[in-house]
Amino acid sequence: MSKYTFPAFEDLKPINELPDPFIKPDGTRVSKPEEWPEQREYLKQMLEHYMYGHAPAAPGNTTGEVLFSRVCYNGKAIAETVKVTFGPGLSFISEILRPAKEGKVPVITWNQFTGRHGCPDEEEVVVRRGYAVAEFDKAELAADDASGITGPLASAYPEADWGTIAMWGWLQSRLVDYVLTTDWADPEKIIATGHSRGGKVALYCAIYDDRVAIAAPNGSGCGGVGCYRYLGGRMGEGTAVCETAGSMADCFPFWWADEFGKFGTRGQTWTRSTCADMGNVFESFQKMIMGKTLNENLMPFDLHFTRILMAPRAIISTDGLSDTWANTFGTQICWRAAQEVFDFLGVPRNNAMHMRDGKHEFQKLDWYAIVDFADEQFYGKKTENNIVFAPDGFADQPAPMAAVMKKMDWRNDRVHYSWRNPLAQD
Repeated sequence: MSKYTFPAFEDLKPINELPDPFIKPDGTRVSKPEEWPEQREYLKQMLEHYMYGHAPAAPGNTTGEVLFSRVCYNGKAIAETVKVTFGPGLSFISEILRPAKEGKVPVITWNQFTGRHGCPDEEEVVVRRGYAVAEFDKAELAADDASGITGPLASAYPEADWGTIAMWGWLQSRLVDYVLTTDWADPEKIIATGHSRGGKVALYCAIYDDRVAIAAPNGSGCGGVGCYRYLGGRMGEGTAVCETAGSMADCFPFWWADEFGKFGTRGQTWTRSTCADMGNVFESFQKMIMGKTLNENLMPFDLHFTRILMAPRAIISTDGLSDTWANTFGTQICWRAAQEVFDFLGVPRNNAMHMRDGKHEFQKLDWYAIVDFADEQFYGKKTENNIVFAPDGFADQPAPMAAVMKKMDWRNDRVHYSWRNPLAQD
């Protein structure tokens, strides 16, 4: 149950920039890092109210049964099929590939699509880099259509008003439950990843499960780490037709809380509570309105909040520059705005972004970027990968040159927001 009361849609006031995450419920601003945990809880509940819906508490009874195990990659890895059981007799299957070595290893939890299995370079990730990959079919207990909101998972928790993004993310946390019961998973080194809507799911999992050290959404776009207010492709604002809050609510109303459907330009009126009769989801593509905003400026949040809610933990988003659907322009400006919170909390290198050439896929280069970032976070290793951070970066320059460089630096341009973190010095 939320401890906060949030305004009804009709009472929301326009915010014509990326909203200030430091504004507290009483209208005052956070002034010191010690206040951040309470502010973070407020923002988490805000996203539950307007976007995700409310999930049940963790069941506390998750177990796992290894159904099949074999040695692979010339004895350097172990592949396992595990039945993960939790709650009132619910279960799903997880496929796990882990290094065959003594000691505990980092674990990448991965929500997968039905019928897909294995990452593009699993031998590199698991054998050479030493990471376990634990994947599951997110739709096994909550279908990826309107029936998901009445499926086995939803039926087991009728009091929850969650959409399927939250359902799938909650299931990813049950996979975390299981791996933390094993003798090979390092509890301090858990990663949550997923592609496309799975990137949105991984973000939800990481935001609401503090055991996740790194969120690694891939191609998450609208509803992930993209942006609702500002749209564009690799050439800047307005240069691509992107998915929007309205078009996403038209096609996938079952992903979200009822309140979410009130934002954006709509071609239909479905919401989570009324979408049972919407028919084939792909027929909705014919009526959705792409690339146009409407009421997004009434949102008291935007998608820099999904990054912000990881702080002081870490996040790396990975995207293809030709993935116009995912709003690469919006991803970059939300990354920059979120940096204010990471700087405020003293963890500037915990907010990272990786862009590559290519389309809407989870490619080998994305996996390498995630593992390189994790190696830095977990082991202090430096990477040659083109991972973008926004630390100060001028400490090794002579004072006059540093001052000139800072004035010219793009990191000081805040075109889409006017606020700063309370400790910033312009």
